[in-house]
Amino acid sequence: MSYQVIARKWRPQTFEEVTGQEAITRTLRNAVEHDRLHHAYLFSGARGVGKTTTARLLAKALNCHKSDKPTANPCSINDETVCASCREIAEGRSIDVLEIDAASHTGIDDVRETIIESININPARDRYKVFIIDEVHQLSKAAFNALLKTLEEPPPRVAFIMATTELHKVPDTILSRCQEFEFRTIASQKIFDRLKTIAEAENITISVDALREIARSGEGSMRDAQSNFDQVISFSGERIESQDVAIALGLASAEMLTKTAKAIAENKPAEVLNVVDDLIGRGQDLRNFCRDLMSFFRDLLIYKMADDAENLLDTAVLSRDELRDSSAPFSESDLIRFFNSLSETESKLREATQPRYVLEIGLVKLVEMRRVVSIEKILERLAKLEAAFGNVQTENSIKEKSSEKSAEKKTSTIDFPLEEVPFPVSNNSTSVVEAENPIEIANEIVDTHEEILFQEPVSVFENSPSASPKQIDSTLTFAESFASNLESLPMKLPPILSEELEHIEDAWLDDAFERKLQQLGDDLSPIKNASEIVELLLGENQQNSFAAKIEFSNGGAATAFAPAKDKPSFVIPEFDEEESTEIPVLPENPTDEEMWQYAQNHPLVKKVLRVFRGKIVEVNRIQDSKSEIQN
Repeated sequence: MSYQVIARKWRPQTFEEVTGQEAITRTLRNAVEHDRLHHAYLFSGARGVGKTTTARLLAKALNCHKSDKPTANPCSINDETVCASCREIAEGRSIDVLEIDAASHTGIDDVRETIIESININPARDRYKVFIIDEVHQLSKAAFNALLKTLEEPPPRVAFIMATTELHKVPDTILSRCQEFEFRTIASQKIFDRLKTIAEAENITISVDALREIARSGEGSMRDAQSNFDQVISFSGERIESQDVAIALGLASAEMLTKTAKAIAENKPAEVLNVVDDLIGRGQDLRNFCRDLMSFFRDLLIYKMADDAENLLDTAVLSRDELRDSSAPFSESDLIRFFNSLSETESKLREATQPRYVLEIGLVKLVEMRRVVSIEKILERLAKLEAAFGNVQTENSIKEKSSEKSAEKKTSTIDFPLEEVPFPVSNNSTSVVEAENPIEIANEIVDTHEEILFQEPVSVFENSPSASPKQIDSTLTFAESFASNLESLPMKLPPILSEELEHIEDAWLDDAFERKLQQLGDDLSPIKNASEIVELLLGENQQNSFAAKIEFSNGGAATAFAPAKDKPSFVIPEFDEEESTEIPVLPENPTDEEMWQYAQNHPLVKKVLRVFRGKIVEVNRIQDSKSEIQN
């Protein structure tokens, strides 16, 4: 008899032998015993966790000849009295149990020939005709659609058992017609116990550490662990040590992982480079080593955060004492940073043309991370510095200093180049202000345009003796009085070129300015003696001056700049000294022209037009012979 691999030789033959899927096997056993069988089952889960094995066991339970009805305890192939149906199903050659590989039969023609055309044929010998469709997610959309009606209402004595590793690819219309079971990955301890039973039965001497390494290499898959066990047996013979497992499977041994962690803890980058060189010399996969190192740091983190949770450390390569010693030099933050950095390194190794260089740089980066000081330690040091140097001054010394500062004079000086100022300034322009409150700050900041625009100005010269304005002589004219006050100012207005000025048209700002003036009681009338004020401010023959022309078309004012002239061209609009309040008389049967004149000369209408900057659009006659004005 030819050699048979461990994964096939030790395939479970009864529901009790299925490892790690107790909930599923119990459900199926009860369904068989109580005759509550479904016509379609869907098994999903990772590779090597028992999906196809459980499907064969269910087919054996339905067709076992030792009972006149489905039984929860079908025959085992190792039993000498095994029935023909159970033997043929276990060997995959039963005529009434068809195993279909959907990966190679994906089309609608395959489904039609294999299932649909033969489904109405009664079983040749057994009770049920069972279709086991493996990797069912590989079927095409048309093949799935062809199965819908058959899967929903199959003929009597027909059962479908489908298995898949990618449940999300199966259409919802198929899922709704099946009873679904999700197979979970198998715990490392259960794989270890199963491998130990196989090793004892096969008379293989293997150390506990080596057997634990093989169980961990399966990553939750019983079939992968059994295949690795078969590979290690071929490499080592009948006696196996943990070193043989590391060499045969290319795994990072516990010694290699602890050596790397120790080099990182002691800030020795040369040691981690030697580890990489040793891995290259042994021909081990660098990406697998990076994964093993990630798992190692994960185990250290779990031990530090939940050392009493034994179920979380069933895949750990070290004992609890070794985990305590290896995790002592690191904090939780260190281990989290190491794990994240190794995740990036592992991703780069996937497509790296020089994986050795990528792994070397990644491990050296872990060593450098040990020099990074955590933010908690920095804050602690700052707190100690503040406690040592921050409270030297007493309250009395602070009060003395504040009283001395209140009597000082504060002089504003220019500490930046004058060439950077966008307007002409004088080099000797300084102002001395008595500092009554040197540390005074503004309590609030005004955000809106109106509050910024119409704040009452505070003069910086009001406390200066030299800046106090002279008393106005009642015998002087307005121009002479204004000129006298202008001469008393501490600083003359510097000459400004017209090119240096910038005028911005902002309708909202103009309207806000006029609204504020009206709130303060201004009637928006032009300023009297405006030409004399402009002449005093600008001078008659000042160079680089500007001439402004102000036009009052709707009660407002607009300013335009023009080249300098010999005399200022400020134009004062003509207006009456006193506006007439007399209401004009409207004839009994006025014409349109008389009504228009009446509306234009009415004092109330004039005031409304000036305030709202409106104009008369139309004048209509109403029943009481009065005019209606539309603005």
